Amino acid sequence: MISLQPWGQASLLVLGWCLLTLWCFRASLRQRWHSRRAAHSDLPVTLVAYASEGGTAAALAGDLAQQLEQGGEAVSLLPLNQLSRQQLAVSRRLLIIASTCGDGEAPANGQHFLRRLQHSQRQGQHVVQDVRYAVLALGDDDYPQFCAFGLQLHKQLQQAGAQPMFAPLCVNRLERRSIEQWQQQLAEQGFSVADTAQGCDSAKEELTLEQRLWLNPGSPGAALYELHLSKPQHSHWQAGDIARLWLAGRYRDYSIASLPEENHLRLLVREQHHDNGEPGLGSGWLCQQWQPGSTSRFSLRSNPAFHAPPTAVPLILIGNGTGQAGLRAHLKQRSLQNLQAPCWLLFGERSPEHDRIWQQELDHWYQSGVLTELDRCYSRASGAAELPALCGRSHRGYVQHALQREQKRLRQWLKQGAAIYICGSRDGMASDIDQLLQQWLGKRAIERLQQQGRYRKDVY
Repeated sequence: MISLQPWGQASLLVLGWCLLTLWCFRASLRQRWHSRRAAHSDLPVTLVAYASEGGTAAALAGDLAQQLEQGGEAVSLLPLNQLSRQQLAVSRRLLIIASTCGDGEAPANGQHFLRRLQHSQRQGQHVVQDVRYAVLALGDDDYPQFCAFGLQLHKQLQQAGAQPMFAPLCVNRLERRSIEQWQQQLAEQGFSVADTAQGCDSAKEELTLEQRLWLNPGSPGAALYELHLSKPQHSHWQAGDIARLWLAGRYRDYSIASLPEENHLRLLVREQHHDNGEPGLGSGWLCQQWQPGSTSRFSLRSNPAFHAPPTAVPLILIGNGTGQAGLRAHLKQRSLQNLQAPCWLLFGERSPEHDRIWQQELDHWYQSGVLTELDRCYSRASGAAELPALCGRSHRGYVQHALQREQKRLRQWLKQGAAIYICGSRDGMASDIDQLLQQWLGKRAIERLQQQGRYRKDVY
C-alpha cells in the first residue's frame, strides 16, 4: 500500500505556496477588482488615495471611503503609489490624504506617484488633465517642512492640468477644526461625509505606569527606558500598532513593544533633550517626570502599514535604537503563534557592554527557533576589544554595514518570498538601507515589493 504521508506533506507545501503567492499579489488583485467595479458601475467612481507612514492617513482615508460608500458613492481606496492612469481616466475625481515624513519627504507608499506624474508630463501625456482633486495634508508644525509633501502633490497635480476642488488643507497634529473644514468643503462639492477623524484613534484611556526600567546605564548614548503600563481595558492592538500619549493638547506616538496577551502595554523610550537642554515633551514626561502608580492619557492607533504578514511568509526585521520596540512585538507574536516560517533580526545599538537590550529574550528566541538568524550591531564597539560571545552574529558598525556583509543572504531570503520590516531612525539607518536595496535590486523591484506588502517601514 502506498503511504499517504508524503502526498499529504506535498499537498501542504503546495497549499502554503499558493497562499503565499496570493498574499504577495493581493494588492494588485484588489486593484484589478476595484477597476472592474469602476468599469461596470453606472456611477462616477471616486478615487480615495493615501500616502501614509504611520497609518494615520490610511485610517482617515479608509473612514472617508466608508462614509462615501454609505452615502451611495462608488469608491476605490488605494495607496497613492498604486494609482494608475487607467483609474484616473475612468474616475475623474480624486481625494488624497497625505502625510509628510521627516524633512518634507513622501511616505514610502506615496513617493513613486510624483515621479510617474512628472515623467508623464515630460512625455507630453496629459494623464490628469480632466481630473478634479482635493488634498488633505497631514503634518506637525514642529518640523520646518510642515505638510510639504501634501502641498507638493497639489502643486504638481495643478501643473499637470488637474483641477483643484478647493485649496489644499493642512492639518497640524490631527487638529479637529481642520478636519471638520475638510469635511465641510467636501460636502459643498456634493460628497456625503461625516466625521472622518473618529476612527483614527481608539478612545482615550487613563493608563497607570506600573514600572520603569533604565536599560543602558553606562552607555555612551542617551538613557533608554522600558516602561510597563497597565493594559488598556477598552482597546485591542496587535504587533505594529501605535500608542499615542496625550499631553497638554498635543500628542506623541510610540511603537508598542508588547501584545495584549502579556497583560501590559510596553514602551521603549529614549530620553531626548532640545538644544537648550530642556527635555522633550514626551520623553521628558515618560522617562523622568511621570511617577509610578499615577496615570497618563493614551489612545491606541491601528497601523495596518506595519501589521504582520501571513504566517507562512519569511520575515526580515531590521531596526535600531527604540525601533526594537516594534520589532519585539512582531517577534513575540510569532513566538505565541509557534510559527515555522524563518525569521531574521538585524538591529543596532551603541555599546556591546551597555546596550544589550532584551538580550536574554533574544537569545531564548534564537535558541528555540523563533529566530533563524540574529545579527547585533554596535556602532561604538572598540576596534581593539573583542565583541562579546552572544547568540547569532555580532558586528562592529551600523546595521547598514552588517547588511552589506549579508547581501547574499538577503537576496536568498527575498527569493524565498521574505518580507522586510524596518523600524527605527528614518535618517541614517532607514534611508541608508533603502539606498542599498535600490542599488542591489533596482527601484522597480523595490516598488514591486512595496505593492506586494513585502517592504514596510515604521520610521521616525
